[in-house]
Amino acid sequence: MDKLTKAIRVVLSAALAAGIFVIGCGFAPARMPRSCFIDGVNVSGMRLTEAQALLREQTESAVDGYSLTVRVGGRSYKFAPPTVYVKSDLSAVLARARKKSGSYTLQKEVALKGEEETLRGICDDFYKKSSSAHFVFQPTKAQPFLYEAEKKGRFLDGAELKARVRQALQTGEREITLSPQTEVPSYTLERAKEETYLLSTFTTRYDAGNISRAHNIAIAAGKISGSVLEAGQTFSFNAAAGPRTAANGYREAPIILDGEFVSGLGGGVCQVSTTVYNAALLAGLTVAEYHPHSLAVGYVEPSFDAMVSGDRCDLKLRNDLGGKVYFVCRTGSGALTVQIYGVRSQAVYIRESVVTARIAPPEPEIREGETDAVLRAAKDGIKSEGYLIVREAGKPDRRMRLRRDSYASVQGILQQAPHTDDLVEESEEPQPAS
Repeated sequence: MDKLTKAIRVVLSAALAAGIFVIGCGFAPARMPRSCFIDGVNVSGMRLTEAQALLREQTESAVDGYSLTVRVGGRSYKFAPPTVYVKSDLSAVLARARKKSGSYTLQKEVALKGEEETLRGICDDFYKKSSSAHFVFQPTKAQPFLYEAEKKGRFLDGAELKARVRQALQTGEREITLSPQTEVPSYTLERAKEETYLLSTFTTRYDAGNISRAHNIAIAAGKISGSVLEAGQTFSFNAAAGPRTAANGYREAPIILDGEFVSGLGGGVCQVSTTVYNAALLAGLTVAEYHPHSLAVGYVEPSFDAMVSGDRCDLKLRNDLGGKVYFVCRTGSGALTVQIYGVRSQAVYIRESVVTARIAPPEPEIREGETDAVLRAAKDGIKSEGYLIVREAGKPDRRMRLRRDSYASVQGILQQAPHTDDLVEESEEPQPAS
């Protein structure tokens, strides 16, 4: 046998011997060292798996026969082994004990398997989402606001539930009781009603028999009703009522033009603007623009009218009340009523009209006719002032002058027929005495 062949045999023999040693060591059972105690149990010389099984059995026996009942809102949840188990650092202690003899103590605690998921399931059982109150504005209805009350929510405090369960497991307590908590929405029915409180109402009368004028009042009122004015926003009557044209539904009716009553499209709309104006004053809105009529009108006291005309004269109201305001207008049976709703205020507003002077009309104009008649009644002119009194509990009244106005007088026009004593009859010439 040559040297090369001998060398190969030596290497192969060594490799085979080494493989057998490695395989043998790999399957050799691991044993605990001598004088090794874990939680007072002598595990000296035991296989690792034996020690592990023995200690695990002893540890888990601590919860034999134990159960925990969680009572919440009339429901019960019961937990017992194996859901309830003893959690310890057994693996880490065994790993240390294998390397060195000695006495070791396990760190143990009773725990709930799948704690997060299990306790979240209990919380989910009791969770009920809250919902805020809300309302619907329906200006055409007798009750312009339809309310839906808030719905209270319900929930369990997850952190409290976890803490109570953990404490019970450690102390051996067998039953705990928790109460669901109530969640009340911040926006309640009470608050909704406070924000839609009837701030003011104002009514003027009109002749329902004047069909065209009554129609125009109803048209304009219908366009204003349902308007919502945001806090800080300015309301334009002309923009809301729209142009007084036939296309917009308006008809010919008497209007005041240059101190005369004449026929014009939209006659009667000024009564709507006037009614809105007075309701706005009583609601505490700020009047940003108004215009008086040239003649006093019969449906409201002097210095409380508000004339509108095309794009030149508008009624503008600014909402400085801190919340939305809602307009409702109703017509029928010769009455126009404007209501304004918004955030409830402690102030009460009172109107006061003061006539400071009357101006006599000029002598009536006389026109001839077949019969005596009053073609136009004479009417005094008026000078007046409008005041607003603000009254709040515990405070002295504030009386504010809003405006001064001068309304022209109206010259009367009389028609007179010729009288018989004014006629000169022809007489025969006197005959000479015979």
